[in-house]
Amino acid sequence: MNISAIISQMTILFIMLALGYAANKFKVMTAESNKLISKLVVNIAMPCTILGSVFTDDVTATGSDAAYFMLFSLVVFLVAFLVTLPLPRLLRAPKADGGMYRFMVAFGNVGFMGFPVIQAIFGAGAVFYVSLFNIAFSVLCFSVGIVMVSGKGEKFNPRLLVNSTMVVSLLTVIIFYTKLPVPAILKNTVELVGTMTTPSAMLVIGSTLACIPVREVFNEARIYAVTAVKLIVIPVLTWLVLRFFVADRLMLGVLVALSAMPTATNATMLSMEYGGNEQLASKGVFLTTLVSVASIPLLVILLLN
Repeated sequence: MNISAIISQMTILFIMLALGYAANKFKVMTAESNKLISKLVVNIAMPCTILGSVFTDDVTATGSDAAYFMLFSLVVFLVAFLVTLPLPRLLRAPKADGGMYRFMVAFGNVGFMGFPVIQAIFGAGAVFYVSLFNIAFSVLCFSVGIVMVSGKGEKFNPRLLVNSTMVVSLLTVIIFYTKLPVPAILKNTVELVGTMTTPSAMLVIGSTLACIPVREVFNEARIYAVTAVKLIVIPVLTWLVLRFFVADRLMLGVLVALSAMPTATNATMLSMEYGGNEQLASKGVFLTTLVSVASIPLLVILLLN
């Protein structure tokens, strides 16, 4: 594993994030444009990245590898859920916000940041694994996650699982297993559109962070603890558990790196939808995203090198 290449790639992602932050401050990007670009990324660019991951010759995973990876993805979430159980009590958090603190630790930004970061660190062939991980993420986030965020025992709405990421991820798995032939012109189109994902996602994240009052973020003491647990404790525990069962270094690396992603931006969106603490969610997304630029390459170097 090339350490200098990892640091270089993460620096590039950070610069993109900083450009998005600056673009917002100089009114080139706004809250409205963030929403529009996010829709573009989520519904067009990211699905193309997912679908394109199975077209590349860099994919070395076998059918059994894919099945094992999906199983181990559930183990990653199980580790996170167990860690979050005592968290609100340890933080002495208000009862109404207990579920939100659990959500911020259990669910990482495996979509917006997962694809560009994993591709930057492990190469294009690893993106296929991220699409598999997103299947488990979508099912759990839009069921258990909703209950956590709302704090009111909201009922799971199965229609939430019908989204572009989930549909394309399942299609990618089908193509992978069936070896379905795809015309070259379609492959090239999908791969070209997919190249928008990384820069667009990082610009939007940077611009979104610029909308959050920095002073309010750093005045919230509990967010520091959440950041430490999300970015350090969870990936270290994940590594300690999975290293005994996952022999493939690429698979182990992707699982650990995905467990180290900052809090999912879904925390804010689901808060708006289900009456959670939107400000708390935004603070968690801000600080964990900021710190993850340094913590992810550090963990990859220390645990996986």
